[in-house]
Amino acid sequence: MKYRPVPKMEWKERFTYVKNVVFEADELGQEGARFQIVKFLPHTTIEPHYHEKVREIFYIRSGNGIIRFNGQENRAKADDIFLCEPKDVHEIINDTDEELVILIFKTNESPEDIIWPDGHSQP
Repeated sequence: MKYRPVPKMEWKERFTYVKNVVFEADELGQEGARFQIVKFLPHTTIEPHYHEKVREIFYIRSGNGIIRFNGQENRAKADDIFLCEPKDVHEIINDTDEELVILIFKTNESPEDIIWPDGHSQP
């Protein structure tokens, strides 16, 4: 059994959000698997991107915002779940005054598997 108290987690900045990787592949017993909590501050966005192999399950924990998949806009709110499949171009937009918190489970992850369609990486 493993236990991670959320209030004691260390948050790391990445692109336009902060995240905490709760469990890595070795703890999950599956190469390329990862479970993380991601917080988008008010009025932040992660630009459109996709993955060749990664699948991501997004569980909206709190807040609300826009998640676009392949140009289709979805208003995401607490307790919504989305499956992002390989090559789905997706972006997350927190257009509110509140934090947007998403629990993300990934499979087949590798550090180089993030593609920015416009050719640049997010600052």
